Amino acid sequence: MSLFYWYIYIMKNEIEIPDHFPDAKEKDIKAAAKRREDYSITRDLRAKEENEAIARRLLRDKENKGEDNTV
Repeated sequence: MSLFYWYIYIMKNEIEIPDHFPDAKEKDIKAAAKRREDYSITRDLRAKEENEAIARRLLRDKENKGEDNTV
């Protein structure tokens, strides 16, 4: 094992959670779940809008390409 990986291995084994680290509270867990849900909804709406825009562009390109072939 190289020296670098040995150092990382030692560091990984030395990681400890300090005693003063706050415990997860129910309200914090609920707030985190709400943030994840809000983010998911926003992400899904943005993806839908972007997919629709891509579909419109592809359709427009296809129609324009069809017009170019008839000339």
